[in-house]
Amino acid sequence: MLAVENLFSTRQFPSHTVTAEEEAAGFEVAKLANGRRSALDYWTSTTANSDTWAKVACDQMRAANFIALDRGHNLAGYTVQLHVSSDDFSTWETAFSVAIPTGTAPGALDDYLGVRTEEGAWLKRFDLRAGKAWRLYVPAMGASLKPQVVGLWVGLSWQPSRGLSLPVSPTGGDFVTQLLESAMGWQGRGRGTGRRAGTLLYKYVSELEVELGEYHVEGHFGAGRPLWLIHDARRGDKARLVVRTPERLGGAYAEDWANKPSLSIGYVEHEPRAA
Repeated sequence: MLAVENLFSTRQFPSHTVTAEEEAAGFEVAKLANGRRSALDYWTSTTANSDTWAKVACDQMRAANFIALDRGHNLAGYTVQLHVSSDDFSTWETAFSVAIPTGTAPGALDDYLGVRTEEGAWLKRFDLRAGKAWRLYVPAMGASLKPQVVGLWVGLSWQPSRGLSLPVSPTGGDFVTQLLESAMGWQGRGRGTGRRAGTLLYKYVSELEVELGEYHVEGHFGAGRPLWLIHDARRGDKARLVVRTPERLGGAYAEDWANKPSLSIGYVEHEPRAA
């Protein structure tokens, strides 16, 4: 499954308006969905132990079935709700209300509690909803506590109709470091970081899928926007946040692909956590 659309991102949707019930100085709501992964770059409110929210007013009716809270949030063990409205919250529906898991465990994206990745990000796929406004709502967390949200994604994910073409390596990657080698063949290097990377190959099965791929992959992902990559929705805890590589991206026709283009997606992990 691929999830790149983010209704809270004003880079993706410049005509959307993102606001919050409160925003602390230096931790404004503009940081809520800017794609950065630093634990020091987050949105928070000003009042501790108080219900609070952040919402987006869309330019038209928008559907969503996916949410992610990136690593660095402090909501593990606490309840979060996602609300959707068609009249700027004069009335609204609750898409879900769950307590974020406190530990990592194998699980499916469709599980009631969602899944927590090894890094601490939380992801969930929920029943499709549509509205003109969406709101992340966090009830009071307790004395001296207020939410810290490093990155929020709410949008429509894309589940391809068939599996990816082989070979597929869900855990493959690179080792990033500065390396020097002497004339004697001895190596010296600084601190290194493992960075997951790879190439996805996919054969479209219909013209509708071509349109979906052009929108999600060639459009949003192709513009350099981070994408949540889940090789197997039954193991959502293995999800990773990736960005595109500089190579050419797009569908291409081949003689053995039954008049449907094939899609090659090169990716690297986005701002991996240093070891």
